[in-house]
Amino acid sequence: MINIEQFRQNIEDWIINVVSIPNPLTGNFPPCPYAKAAWLNNRVSLRWFHGSELPELLMEQRKRWNDDFEMVIFGCDPQNLDAQTLEKYITEANYVLPEYDLVALASHPDKQYVGDDPNNVNNVIITHPKYVLASVQSFSQLQEASDELFRLGYFQYWSEEKLAEMKAERAYQKLSYSQRKNSRRIIPTYH
Repeated sequence: MINIEQFRQNIEDWIINVVSIPNPLTGNFPPCPYAKAAWLNNRVSLRWFHGSELPELLMEQRKRWNDDFEMVIFGCDPQNLDAQTLEKYITEANYVLPEYDLVALASHPDKQYVGDDPNNVNNVIITHPKYVLASVQSFSQLQEASDELFRLGYFQYWSEEKLAEMKAERAYQKLSYSQRKNSRRIIPTYH
């Protein structure tokens, strides 16, 4: 049985002490530069799920989303959802969510993040070590934040391949549902 308060505390610790700490491998930028402010300003909503209901929870955000939050994070025990199924759920959600200016991202503690994977920023792994995490956030806000980070030099530490993949993913997200469906492109879903 999950202790929701323990889950909240673990996520807070991870946001404050892992993804928000400047790192020399990322040019002394935090791997997730905006996470700490969003958390401290109560702009992150946490929800626990058990596995198979994740697709419905993600689709629910089409109706429930409001700008009171910058991100909704769904957490799950990794024994209840394997990395391959998680990736499938997120990919399917991202066929629909961009029509609502939303994007889903995810990470799994059992998946190895190597090379140019979005969860590996210059060998700084930003996945939570204990929980499966899926998140939904505003695509346009994510794009604005990325544009600002680009101006600040954040992405100069990324490989050309990883940067090209991120740009391709963002361009893909801007396509309409029918354009995405016809392209048959599988977008990266882990972040």
